[in-house]
Amino acid sequence: MIDLKAVKLRLGTTLIFDDFNFKVDKGEKVGIIGGEGSGKSTLLDIIAGREYPDSGKVRVTGQIVTINRNIYANSIEMAILSPSERFKLTMTKVLDESDSDDKILLLDEPTKNLNSDEVDWLIDSLKDADNLTVVVASNDRYFLKKVTTRTVTLGDSNVEKITLHDSDLTSNSSDEMEDVLEVENLLKMVDGEIAFQRVSFTIVRGQKVALVGKNEVGKTKLLKALGSGIEVRGNFTFAQTVKVAYMPRVFSSAAAKTELEKLQTSGANFLILDNPTVCLDLLTIIELEKALRDFNGTVIFADSDHEFIQAVANRIINLTTDGTVDRISTYEEFLTNETVKEQITEKYK
Repeated sequence: MIDLKAVKLRLGTTLIFDDFNFKVDKGEKVGIIGGEGSGKSTLLDIIAGREYPDSGKVRVTGQIVTINRNIYANSIEMAILSPSERFKLTMTKVLDESDSDDKILLLDEPTKNLNSDEVDWLIDSLKDADNLTVVVASNDRYFLKKVTTRTVTLGDSNVEKITLHDSDLTSNSSDEMEDVLEVENLLKMVDGEIAFQRVSFTIVRGQKVALVGKNEVGKTKLLKALGSGIEVRGNFTFAQTVKVAYMPRVFSSAAAKTELEKLQTSGANFLILDNPTVCLDLLTIIELEKALRDFNGTVIFADSDHEFIQAVANRIINLTTDGTVDRISTYEEFLTNETVKEQITEKYK
């Protein structure tokens, strides 16, 4: 259905593709990965006919449908929905409206605005569409592993090394179980609604804690309270041995790289990270994983990247609007634990 032969494309002074060949057969689900500027979105544009190569042949047979992570509200129905709800509604219509035998679905970073339950919904929807041809540009390894039959890597594999140092700020205590953060009965209201309440936990030095769950606003507000001091009701106290570095959620790759550079020079031994992978390419995400695993200090973070959480976290806290469900485990163990599932369900009753 898709056949690109000897494609060459230069955008400005940058050579994106040179003698590039790419073929997708009917019913295949192919993932596209690569670093920033490697041409992932540009490849989708060439397939869709939105971009024309300087030379080479492009042959596409079938109905092209493109969905990216930013679905604009073009109706009253869409305007009242969240970005993830817009995406789900659009995806459902695409899958229901016509026969998938003749359809080529192009997805650009489809999981960026989705929580773990929504990602699983998307995975199941695409797996159920056996005859649907899909080309997806994504940095989400969990999603790609579950959905695609093969992946194609664009660009080179060079990425700047990320190194986090805290050697000058080790604890004076000989107790490896030193409590470095105590949180007691926090409450935060946003526009008259509860973002979170009854939030209490203690973090021990060296723990890598992932904040997960449906409560997107709550996770960001909690991390911002701990990292930048926005007002909340309740109390939290860092140990005297702690130096904190806070990485807020950003909305561009340039901003993300700037924040990572700050982390590397901060000398902090306690990192607070709000969705650090959201604007990073896959190669940089993998490098950040390595740096955080090697980091001797403590980390609390929120993120939607399943593989990143699994690689980094050794403790999971699910933040609901009515307290937390907390367990020392890997992310996948947390998700499959029946007791945890029951506790989370109870919180949402």
